[in-house]
Amino acid sequence: MDRPSFLVISFIGLISMVALHLGEVWLEGTALIGVPFFIEWLPLYIAWTVMMLIGLFQRTSQSNSTH
Repeated sequence: MDRPSFLVISFIGLISMVALHLGEVWLEGTALIGVPFFIEWLPLYIAWTVMMLIGLFQRTSQSNSTH
């Protein structure tokens, strides 16, 4: 997979996860803070954010090496 595709997929995954999380909060009426957030959602937020950051750093390192 090329680097721009990885970055786009990571960004779409992060946005989709945020939409799912907000949808769950809206439908169930639960709070954003609590044990379910730290157990279920925080690891997902961290994983998708790290993937997006990896894609960004790979893209910047690739553009810097071509100059």
